Amino acid sequence: MHNSQTHSSIRLPLSWTQTQTLEQPQFNMVDLPFSSSKWIPLADVPQSISFEKLYDEHLKSLPQNLVLQSLNTSMRDFLIKKGWQVAPMGAEAILDLPWRGKRSVRELARRGKRHGFIREIQPTALNQKKLAQLIKASPSRQNALLNFTERPELDENTRGFVFESFNHQWLGAITLSTPSSNYAHTELLLRHQKAPNGVMEALVTAIANLLTEEGFTHLSLGNVSPLPIEEAESLFAPLRHPNELFQRSLTLFKFGKSLNFAYNAEGLWRFKNKFSPRWEPLYLAASHRLSWITMIGLAQKMGYFNLLIDQIQKSVPISMPTIKFGYPLQESAEPFAIWRLAQN
Repeated sequence: MHNSQTHSSIRLPLSWTQTQTLEQPQFNMVDLPFSSSKWIPLADVPQSISFEKLYDEHLKSLPQNLVLQSLNTSMRDFLIKKGWQVAPMGAEAILDLPWRGKRSVRELARRGKRHGFIREIQPTALNQKKLAQLIKASPSRQNALLNFTERPELDENTRGFVFESFNHQWLGAITLSTPSSNYAHTELLLRHQKAPNGVMEALVTAIANLLTEEGFTHLSLGNVSPLPIEEAESLFAPLRHPNELFQRSLTLFKFGKSLNFAYNAEGLWRFKNKFSPRWEPLYLAASHRLSWITMIGLAQKMGYFNLLIDQIQKSVPISMPTIKFGYPLQESAEPFAIWRLAQN
């Protein structure tokens, strides 16, 4: 049951989630290559602990160079005051609830509903299997699934919704986490390659309506990173902090545009933009130093380099030896070191 009480003035990073089942936070910590940095892409945090308390009692005492991603502007300001280095990394598409959407989206949703029904699913083994099958049947989404950037499965701290055809085939699915008590964040957003038009519009609309009834005030459709360069300049410039590494990120966005054939960030942005969201900037932060080496290590661990190589090899019409840059693209969560940081 949704709890409307808010315990923190600063929302958790995206893909960190609040839970009522833990007494102490659990951090999934990933070693970054080329440096001694540790990246915390995911965490489960007791609902009673604010981010400020989490920082004071757990994060600031860790000696490593910590890296956090998908931070909103409030957390950017908080961490800069604590001496962290911060740079823009992308943007988040937010639907303020209640949400109605444009007429064209409502019409697509209406058409989509003719092809099946929408239901919430539980984290059973069968549903996990069906979710994995849907990922394989969603080629455009496969190219956007990077390592450690999303919660890849259903568990007790996520919710799942599917659009199911009348013959019980999954045509689309969305999974959600809750980085704050009134805020739902989209983790997986999957559309079957043979799904009729309107399926995803119907799914988003139904979820937005249900969350509104439950007392949620925001539904995030997730982040886009890197942003199209034109969008990055217009979004970040008015909100720039004097101490953020803006020019460094601008260089990365320009470089990212040349790699759009491998990771279609522009297509992802266009899809989410059709829902008329409120776009908010997201940031990357490091506790000691956000160097180029740290950023390159982060990109490698996410799987950008392997994705680029895979797409190049697919486009070359001759036989080439398989190349992998350090880690396989479909790297599992097995390398996670799960740290239970109990209060001293």
